[in-house]
Amino acid sequence: MSRQEKPIITMETIKAIEDMSYFTHALIFDDLLIVAQKETNCFVLKTTKGLIIIDAIWPCEEAFNAIISAIKEVGWKPEEIKKLVLTHGHVDHTGCGKWIVNAFHAKTYLSKRDDIFWEKEPAKKNRPETWKDYNIDVYVKDGDIITLGDKTIYVYETPGHTPGGLSFIFNVTENNNIYQAALWGGSNPPRSLPDIITYMKSLDYFMEQAENKNVEIALSNHTGVDNGMERIAYSQKRMSYMPNIYLIGQSGFRKYCQVFRNLCYEKLESI
Repeated sequence: MSRQEKPIITMETIKAIEDMSYFTHALIFDDLLIVAQKETNCFVLKTTKGLIIIDAIWPCEEAFNAIISAIKEVGWKPEEIKKLVLTHGHVDHTGCGKWIVNAFHAKTYLSKRDDIFWEKEPAKKNRPETWKDYNIDVYVKDGDIITLGDKTIYVYETPGHTPGGLSFIFNVTENNNIYQAALWGGSNPPRSLPDIITYMKSLDYFMEQAENKNVEIALSNHTGVDNGMERIAYSQKRMSYMPNIYLIGQSGFRKYCQVFRNLCYEKLESI
């Protein structure tokens, strides 16, 4: 069977990032919830001391309500949200953080470089409702760790998609088994040759760290990269005897990262 080697990204894909008419979610591990609209994901990580939200979809109350509703539906408590951790300073990831901070006083985390980027270079320059609208409490950098209860998020600087983009590795559990999950922070490669080179170096670096930590789970913050909607739908109906579709092994993770190389090659062809 012939299979795609890279996702197909069109103008419709970009437009769908702002479509807040549809949300879905699934508990994909015992302690990890995914919440998504048509093109963008966020994750909620459950710890023994509360909840960590990783990325926040889009700056609107509909996204906030969808995240809170999903947390309640899986039996967790929104008032236990303690931290909001951001991969990078794009509006579809900084998202509805204002509502999360205001409602739960969550401590916020991002790189200093991308906090400046978020404020100085908004993705939607003519739309003030998408501009930076809350503060970052903790600037994190390569080699830092973010801890809460029994969970540790390892932080890696992976610039390219944005100047100060971050990627994360952390553990999740299923049936008392512990696995390492990785979230590559910036899906779409940049347009210029120097930035593409930076992006590919970041990808090599992150793959090396993932190899060292025996990562077997690929997480994406955009559904178009990993058949995200289909994976969520599968997870919603998965029987106890069926495999976890997110658990792809170390070789599977390496193959997943090749998707981003292929996207880079495509960009290079257009330069």
